[in-house]
Amino acid sequence: MKSINKIWKRIAVILLFYLINFGLWELIAPIISDEWASFVVYVILFLIVIALFHRELKEEWNSIRNTKLSDKRYYLGLIITLVIELVLTLVILWIAQNVWVEILPANNENVKNQMASVPVILSVIQGCVFAPVIEEMTFRFSIIEKSRSKYVLFVTTVISIVLFDCIHIVTLPEFFYYIVPSVILTLFYVKNRNVFASIMLHSLINIVGYLSLLIGVL
Repeated sequence: MKSINKIWKRIAVILLFYLINFGLWELIAPIISDEWASFVVYVILFLIVIALFHRELKEEWNSIRNTKLSDKRYYLGLIITLVIELVLTLVILWIAQNVWVEILPANNENVKNQMASVPVILSVIQGCVFAPVIEEMTFRFSIIEKSRSKYVLFVTTVISIVLFDCIHIVTLPEFFYYIVPSVILTLFYVKNRNVFASIMLHSLINIVGYLSLLIGVL
């Protein structure tokens, strides 16, 4: 019975992510603006994730606290992985620019508009707290099966990478911009077998992204 409940909660959060992130957004954006609609949607999704998975989140937190957070090697691995992600992203951008393919995401402009319309602190909370928790619980925790079967793990990992990449893109070339963080985050989750590991990495990646936008690098 417990396993059935877990399956249904995972299915529910994936469906609700798409229904609310796209369906509800479409309904309220014309009323309160695109930027505020995005913020409201992520607040709602964050509350839904906490309500559905409060037990699982507590278990995951206790697990990582007892096994990783007291280990300096974990933080070193976290920073090294972040640096690898940033370097690979820069390499992909350089390659794209030199073959005349525009892969810099339109989402960057959306985030800039968000920070111009919504107080910056709320935009940062949305991008660096709400988004990592919501997206990691939806696209990592709820999709990737912690199974002994390498085949099942491989298939669910690939599904996670593709779906996470696709929700961020506006045009097809942007897929190649987001493939790096998508792969890195997914592999980091699989390696550590804990959603808070990928939440932390996701948050750090987004913090760097927000800082880059604030200082005008991107």
